[in-house]
Amino acid sequence: MWLIAYYRPVGLFSLKAGPATSTGAKTVFLPTPFAIRTALLDAAIRTQGLQVAPRFFRMLKTVAIAALVPERVVVTNLFAKVRKPRRAEAEREGAMQSTIAFREYAYLMGNLGLGFRGEEVVLDELEALLPQISYFGKRGSFFQLLSAGERTTELPAGFVVLRGISATGTQIGSQVATSFKLGIIQVLDDWGPELTFEKVNTYSDRDIRLGRDRIRESVILPYRLVRSSRSFSYYERI
Repeated sequence: MWLIAYYRPVGLFSLKAGPATSTGAKTVFLPTPFAIRTALLDAAIRTQGLQVAPRFFRMLKTVAIAALVPERVVVTNLFAKVRKPRRAEAEREGAMQSTIAFREYAYLMGNLGLGFRGEEVVLDELEALLPQISYFGKRGSFFQLLSAGERTTELPAGFVVLRGISATGTQIGSQVATSFKLGIIQVLDDWGPELTFEKVNTYSDRDIRLGRDRIRESVILPYRLVRSSRSFSYYERI
């Protein structure tokens, strides 16, 4: 069974793509499964207390996620002046130094649909948490819930399961079948099979390992590039 919810973007969206660096932060076009699951876990802790977190974490790992991407996306890019820590050998000149960084921000035109597949009892708990989410990914990327609660055995037309090809060393993961064979490939991260609540807890000193606790998958999003220039790229949903 699928639970369907729709959110409206009410601000510019920005979420650094996994392979990006701190000085070259390209953004993905929509919240990743990692960001969506973490937002739901955060909502559970804020509304029901830390004691429910381990159970919700295990529950969220079993949920499949799909998305109906917004109709249009305009990605603006710019160079901004930022501050970053100096190297240890140069700290005598001050702890921070000024530098230039590349940033991208996405304007999403249209609603974002999210689909969650799981058992009825799991979907009932997720439905209660959806109104508690006001942003996904980077703080300030605000979304407003429009509707939630629709249940269906089949995904509505246009939804894409957010699974794709993953690579860990020389091992290639399988790709979930999708009706979209053309589009834009984006690298979206998700909770890995070895991720535990102790590792996702920001107050823990446990490290998250790429490829085991956090996986990156290449997903085909149904977009086509319409127009671009030095400062923006404009995409439409296929």
